[in-house]
Amino acid sequence: MAGQGGIWQPNEEGLREICGVLEQHISPTSDKPRIWQQLQHYSQFPDFNNYLVFIFAHAQGASVEIRQAAGLLLKNNLLSAFKSLDPAYQHYIKSQLLPCLGEAKKDIRNTAGTVISVIVQQGRILGWPELLQALVQCLDSNDINHMEGALDTLSKICEDVPHELDSDVPGLSERPIDVFLPRLLQLFQSPHASLRKLSLGSINQFIMLMPTALFLSMDQYLQGLFVLSCDPVPEVRKLVCAALVQLIEVNPSFLEPHLKNVIEFMLQASKDDDDEVALEACEFW
Repeated sequence: MAGQGGIWQPNEEGLREICGVLEQHISPTSDKPRIWQQLQHYSQFPDFNNYLVFIFAHAQGASVEIRQAAGLLLKNNLLSAFKSLDPAYQHYIKSQLLPCLGEAKKDIRNTAGTVISVIVQQGRILGWPELLQALVQCLDSNDINHMEGALDTLSKICEDVPHELDSDVPGLSERPIDVFLPRLLQLFQSPHASLRKLSLGSINQFIMLMPTALFLSMDQYLQGLFVLSCDPVPEVRKLVCAALVQLIEVNPSFLEPHLKNVIEFMLQASKDDDDEVALEACEFW
């Protein structure tokens, strides 16, 4: 446990023990019920989640699998326990996760995004102003790891709690969606397929909600969709189909001026070499 008033620090022995149990936890030959009992025993300790986030964020000597196991266990714990944690521990966990957004190992970045999205579900976006700053900094950094980590996290938040990004946050002059949407639209032109896919997937989560920001950017969004309709990556073309299918449901008038283009694209997509793209395009009719 931490000294009075100091930043929480793990106890070396506790750290070794928990790493050992995590190692057994991911081993296919381990005695699962016994491991489970041990994890239950640890979860009685109020700072167990601090150990998990420490292992996840800092255990450079540990394998990616052990770090990931710590992150996933943390996510499951926070789903039920985040609100009841000591505020100092909540703060510690959040502060350790943010630097993981730009982690070189993709699995760690993605797991960080999953845990962050769970915290936003539990504690709301207004409970974590530093997160918005960190996401914006990463997106603007031109570093592919940071951009991908932030965008993957953002796409998970958009999927899990999109309304959180379209709400007023005390202390901010605009809604989070107003900050992120121009950046997401810009990334439609990224040379990196992962960034094109994640940015398009994120915006698609808002079609049903139709926040003012998206309504006002509809022309730019549609232009972007038409450019991406020829994307070399099937997953991106599939997301274009999904967007057009939703738009025609929500508000066909958006597509009216472009109907000829839309129909030509959908006919072409129905015969796409990729089955999933073709299947998504069939939904349109």
